Amino acid sequence: MKKVILHDPKNRVNLVFSTDWHLTEVPPARRKDDYRSAILAKIEYIRDLVEKLGGAGLCGGDVFHHKQPRHAGNSFRLLIDLINVLRRFPQGKVYGAIGNHDLTYDRMDSLSHQPLGLLAELGVYHDLNRESVMFTNEDETVKVSVETFPYLPDGKALGAILSAGPRLPGVGHRIGIVHAYGHPGGAGSLFGEPTIGYDQLQNVDFDFLLWGHDHSREETVQVGNVTHIRLGSLARAALAYDEVERPVAATLLSFKPDGNVAYKEQEIPVKPLEIAFQMADKGVERVGKSDDIKAFFEGMDEQVAGLDTTDTREIIKQLCGDDPKLMTLIMELCEL
Repeated sequence: MKKVILHDPKNRVNLVFSTDWHLTEVPPARRKDDYRSAILAKIEYIRDLVEKLGGAGLCGGDVFHHKQPRHAGNSFRLLIDLINVLRRFPQGKVYGAIGNHDLTYDRMDSLSHQPLGLLAELGVYHDLNRESVMFTNEDETVKVSVETFPYLPDGKALGAILSAGPRLPGVGHRIGIVHAYGHPGGAGSLFGEPTIGYDQLQNVDFDFLLWGHDHSREETVQVGNVTHIRLGSLARAALAYDEVERPVAATLLSFKPDGNVAYKEQEIPVKPLEIAFQMADKGVERVGKSDDIKAFFEGMDEQVAGLDTTDTREIIKQLCGDDPKLMTLIMELCEL
């Protein structure tokens, strides 16, 4: 575990968490603005917060939107601009998880060939999956460990969290960053894949679990030992079915020498809807609450549950039946 000393005048350990940046040169979904500049501006805003607090920046994964490294969205200009922003964070980097959009075919061994792998090699993105971090204040009276659970298919993330074991001796506070579908209540299912209910994690040895992957926002809640923070994506409508009216925020966590912990959401300024989005599509802004859409995905869950394979291409092939044109289109859209 790597030790990082933070320099806050009040002798606190301050951390700023955001997730699912979904950077791309090519505006996704319904965006009609200069999407690239809009997301970089939000990261700059977070950088300013981190600098004012004398803290460190945390990211929940999905830094990039496109999974294929040679996609036009992963331009050299975008990479250079992002590198320059990250270098200006305190410590010259952010500390983060690996998301499914940061990989090809969900394979962790593809990371070295991905844009995020380049950032990790340059030292501007610290891969917490490779090495967790202990953040301390200057006299080391506050010790906060941060580790991560990157995207794992087939519901394996739950097992990874449950088997994490106890915190290291001397650690006062423990944070886990999880790139998976997490939600209040018990176990669930989405797109045919198991999801994690907060009730399943109430006895794990973590003080905070910070959730990425799901672009929607949930109110912060405490279940058992754990406070769950799920902000949603830094990018509105990076995916076509995202809500766009939700607040975009980062969470500030402050750990004090007296043992107290404070946390709050800091809303990040965004452009008005009519500037950022194609308003013709406004009817799907609340898609997550649409009964028709819910019924559609429940039906998809049932279909997928009946398949006897976990291979993405084979699943698409079986679902498309005798429509090869549809199958080809879906493969292209999913970059498979």
